[in-house]
Amino acid sequence: MEINIGPRIAALRKSKSMTQEQLALSLGVSPPAVSKWETGASCPDISLLCPLARALGTNVDTLLQFEDTLTEEQIDARLNEIVETARNHGYEAAEGMVQSLLHTYPSSIPLKSRAVTLFDLFAMLFPAQPQQIKDSWMKQKKQLLEEVRASGATAYWQAAVSHLASIAILEGGLDKAESLLNELPQHSTNSTSIRAMLYLKKGEASHALEVIQKRLYVLTRQVQGLLIQMMNPEMMPDTARTLELCVIYRRLEELLGVGNGMSPGFFAQAYQRAGQDRQALDSMIQFVDAITGTVQKPNPVLFSPAVTIDGEHPAATREVRELLLKSLLEDAYYKQFLEDEGFRNAVDKLRDSIQSETA
Repeated sequence: MEINIGPRIAALRKSKSMTQEQLALSLGVSPPAVSKWETGASCPDISLLCPLARALGTNVDTLLQFEDTLTEEQIDARLNEIVETARNHGYEAAEGMVQSLLHTYPSSIPLKSRAVTLFDLFAMLFPAQPQQIKDSWMKQKKQLLEEVRASGATAYWQAAVSHLASIAILEGGLDKAESLLNELPQHSTNSTSIRAMLYLKKGEASHALEVIQKRLYVLTRQVQGLLIQMMNPEMMPDTARTLELCVIYRRLEELLGVGNGMSPGFFAQAYQRAGQDRQALDSMIQFVDAITGTVQKPNPVLFSPAVTIDGEHPAATREVRELLLKSLLEDAYYKQFLEDEGFRNAVDKLRDSIQSETA
């Protein structure tokens, strides 16, 4: 069996914030030798395995990757055991279990990510402990977060970076926090909340408000988009429930000022599916009024000054209005309304809005 311990040596060394030179010095070898081990160009001599494992804070079995993996369910079970031990026997016994578990599974990023919460739990359960003990818990917590961050594991690293940034802010390391936040995607909820906290600590309340308002606007549009998807007949064949979704969408639209008043269009489709022709027509007429009007202004209490719309802009593009006009004139369903005055007025209004813009 081929054993490639180079990446393991590099990961464990970095997790302990050691340089190749420092590791080499502790083993009595040259830095280039350590570099060759980590790149796989050579392997450490068997006589060095035990001292190498000790220097890296592990054992030979785990250094050589002779370890089992833990499933999410197993991690849950182990952590629950530690929590019960903490409650019944104190933090020392529980902390010993944590160290033993991490020592046994040093490459388990899910375990490290989840184990962070245990040190928060210790702080909550044992608030009377000396500051030295609490500092030790924080140090272990930050080390685990740094290891998760260094792993780059897709499912865990963003949360680790966010957590480290929050800690840095609380400790007054604002530059460090900003550097960490810059590693995160710009438009994630985690980074938005922490960045707002950072701006407040820096005395820049207006910037804090701006990032929150912009994120809220994006989330509002996402919620509306998901509601529209749920109205799909294949997903929601029950027309009564679809109409309830339309009501929810309209309330959000009215409350938040986002959506350009397009909810009547969804009502028209839902009423058509339900066979309620009069209601479908009335909703379509309202939709034409909305689509030929101007863009809706976001609720200023929630979104100003970060999200503003200056001047009067069409609620929908000419292409969208042309498509709707074509649908009303050619769709077999709407032919039954050709003699209805309200329908004819809506068609004329739609046509006039297109022609006036073309002219």
